[in-house]
Amino acid sequence: MAKQRMIVNDDQLLIDMDLIFNAIREANGDWQKVEAEMREYLAAIQGMVGPLSEP
Repeated sequence: MAKQRMIVNDDQLLIDMDLIFNAIREANGDWQKVEAEMREYLAAIQGMVGPLSEP
């Protein structure tokens, strides 16, 4: 069964713990850098879909 790594909602990213900790390790422990990158990623995704209309 495939493992879900990331779920994108309107205003949040739900990310697998392993992905976050691996990203922090790759950034030599700079969690603030990883946080900023995740916020940029969410903003980019929000920009792609634009405002969602409610039924």
